[in-house]
Amino acid sequence: MAMKGLAAVMDEEKEIEIIPRQYAADWKRWLENIHDWCVSRQLWWGHRVPAWYVTLEDDELKEINSYKDHWVIARNEDDAQEEASRLYNGKKFHLSQDPDVLDTWFSSGLFPLAVLGWPDDTEDLKAFYPTSVLETGHDILFFWVARMVMLGMELGGDVPFRKVYLHPMIRDAHGRKMSKSLGNVIDPLEVINGISLEGLHKRLEEGNLDPKELTVAKEGQVKDFPNGIPECGADALCFALISYTAQSDKINLDIQRVVGYRQWCNKLWNAIRFSMSKLGDDYIPPTNVNPDDLPFSCQWILSLLNRAIFKTIAALESYKFSDAASTVYSWWQYQLCDVFIEAIKPFFAGSDPKFETARRFARDTLWLCLDNGLQLLHPFMPYITEELWQRLSSSRDQTAMESIMICKYPSIVECWKNERVEYEMDLVDSTVKSLRSLANERRERNLLLYFAEIMHLQRLLAAMNLKLLLLPIYHL
Repeated sequence: MAMKGLAAVMDEEKEIEIIPRQYAADWKRWLENIHDWCVSRQLWWGHRVPAWYVTLEDDELKEINSYKDHWVIARNEDDAQEEASRLYNGKKFHLSQDPDVLDTWFSSGLFPLAVLGWPDDTEDLKAFYPTSVLETGHDILFFWVARMVMLGMELGGDVPFRKVYLHPMIRDAHGRKMSKSLGNVIDPLEVINGISLEGLHKRLEEGNLDPKELTVAKEGQVKDFPNGIPECGADALCFALISYTAQSDKINLDIQRVVGYRQWCNKLWNAIRFSMSKLGDDYIPPTNVNPDDLPFSCQWILSLLNRAIFKTIAALESYKFSDAASTVYSWWQYQLCDVFIEAIKPFFAGSDPKFETARRFARDTLWLCLDNGLQLLHPFMPYITEELWQRLSSSRDQTAMESIMICKYPSIVECWKNERVEYEMDLVDSTVKSLRSLANERRERNLLLYFAEIMHLQRLLAAMNLKLLLLPIYHL
């Protein structure tokens, strides 16, 4: 069984792919050095060992296990009765089931089969065995995953899953394993809902720590959470943990990082609030948009949205969840909110009719960005994206999906791709940042710069005068 499990991962065909691949070495080491496994445990709960001891009427010794060859293995007591009658034909006997239970990892090793109705040949078993992906912690790769593979191949005739994704282990901000005696255990619900320092202390007091451990634990909480844990919400915690998966071995969870993502949620709210005020109640989204007709900034943000979609999908398909989260975050934070929304504000600053076409294009582009951007973010922040997406629903037709959860995930739109616009916008953006930096260094309110030697940049900045209007301290 062990050699079959080893081959399933290490052979060239790779019936099972372990992600990250570094853990394949652990798999190889364990299964090449396999030992006998005692499957019984003396616990109060669990699956009873399916073994019955046969005490014959004429046995001299009546205690269980007095005779090693008096055991029968069966699915149930009726089958055990039948097997004992066959072995001891014509003799009177009494059956006693083994009081031990099966090792937890033996029982859970049957999980992929048992949940689908095995040993019966059910329709679920035919349809869903083997499954596609198992996600679990790397610390139980041998205890659980290897046993599922060995038992699945032996009893089910195939590996139970095709891929195994192993997530890092969560530790405290100092890299210590969470321990009740250290007082550094972080309850996800307390991060989601928030809790005071007094509440953290009370949780410790309700436990079973001895007085010395309780004192040490409280001191640890005072040091790490002097003001308790602020309410962060499920989305911020979820996004933080996904972002941490770049650390493939362990996650040193810093609550302040979760707080930062909670604050970022506020920025998402503000972006939607601003956008809805500019779209208006009677806005009707476009059926299609020709990027060539759009203003420069609109072409730019759609091109970057297209790039973000491509990178996010590629990262998700390769199980690089941290890269996917980082891509979505960067597009929302640094491109949509920090640049594009600021760039289109002059279009809405007044009612000048010469900007009417630009306003219409800006609205259409903004709506496309919000609709696709929220869907792109949804797997990472399901609750806030659903809430914000529903606020766009009044702008959709009656055939729209009822929930963002069942929308088709965004896909690449080739006509949005525009590398020339991306390059030129990078020039503008870097120039603006340089101007800001120079003004801050000199502490001057009025700054006059000439770009006589860089004619292309000079023409580009002239064409982007609306962008530069956002920087009133500069005169170009």
